[in-house]
Amino acid sequence: MKRKKETHMQAEEILQHFYETEVEKRRLKHLLALEDFFQASKDELAEEFRKSFQTICRQLHEQQSLQQKGPIGHITFSMLRTELLEGRHHYLVEGTDEEWFFDMRPILTTYDASWALSFLEQFVEEIYIYSKTFMGAITQADIEQIKLKEATHFHQYVISLARYALPDIIRCPEYLSLDRDAAVEIRIGEFLDVNEVVYSEDFSSKDIEEIKDWLAQKLEDEYAYEVFSNLNLSGGNYEDLDIQYAFFQKTNLAQSQMRNCLLIGANLRNSKLMDADLSFSTIHEADFSNSQLQGANFQQAQGAGGLTDRQKWEMPGYLSVRFTDANLEGADFELANLRGACFIGANVKNARFEGANLEKAVFSKEAREHLKLDPFQIASVIWK
Repeated sequence: MKRKKETHMQAEEILQHFYETEVEKRRLKHLLALEDFFQASKDELAEEFRKSFQTICRQLHEQQSLQQKGPIGHITFSMLRTELLEGRHHYLVEGTDEEWFFDMRPILTTYDASWALSFLEQFVEEIYIYSKTFMGAITQADIEQIKLKEATHFHQYVISLARYALPDIIRCPEYLSLDRDAAVEIRIGEFLDVNEVVYSEDFSSKDIEEIKDWLAQKLEDEYAYEVFSNLNLSGGNYEDLDIQYAFFQKTNLAQSQMRNCLLIGANLRNSKLMDADLSFSTIHEADFSNSQLQGANFQQAQGAGGLTDRQKWEMPGYLSVRFTDANLEGADFELANLRGACFIGANVKNARFEGANLEKAVFSKEAREHLKLDPFQIASVIWK
């Protein structure tokens, strides 16, 4: 009995050693390959996601009609561990009413995430081949457990793609024709486990003064992922707020104080931010497309796209901050870090970029005559 226990402990130690020395080391290579593929191909991937989402919406609409189901309140994409072990990459997609998990008759379909999870397969194949040098100490069951554990990292890219693609996709007729609740959340996660909001809308009526008072309390961990769309929040003091991944589409934030805010992934499309102060804010992945930003202050804002450090991987690289078709006349980006930012179609007349990092930032060729950039900036931007 003692001998058996020792052998078991030995096997666990070998597995731990294998994981720490080989799995973690080899993981980085495959995640960097996925990162580079994702960043280079995200528009094509977004188009594929659009087609899949439209098909999903058509299937949901069809089943909604057949089942005489009430309005949909949640669309949830779930990675399935059982599928992964079979070498398949289908996510379960559930359309549920406001009851969400307690909806006993969800509408079901699937989404194929092979574009991301094929990188997991290559990784697992490599560690499986290498495990054979351990003379049978690493079993097939061990490899399967490693695969399930490691899948979480690769799955993060599916979340990133959805965040990138959905703001455009939800205008498609297939989604708009669904019978939807006043508040809808689209989430991605693991089946019956943690999931994250990737898109949210809420058309229920809100008391603007109540919302302003709530924001004025500057509470911790309260505002991220919340919906503040279609509201007049102009002239407010919102300094130091954590509003990452919050939704502010068509919201009026003109002349607001938003210094030092955490705005990672915030959706501010079609919003009014004239003369707003966003200096020193963290704006990675924020989307200001089609917004009015005349005279806005982005001094020393941090919004670089991509990975912060390629020697280690903690999460997918940030998507580019987007100012597509925004009005940036007279906006101030002095000393801001805007690596990879998208300014296609933006009005940049009299915008200031002194000392800003514009490496691989993308501008329309027409904007060139209006931009005052130093020689280094001119050499490092992309003209389209």
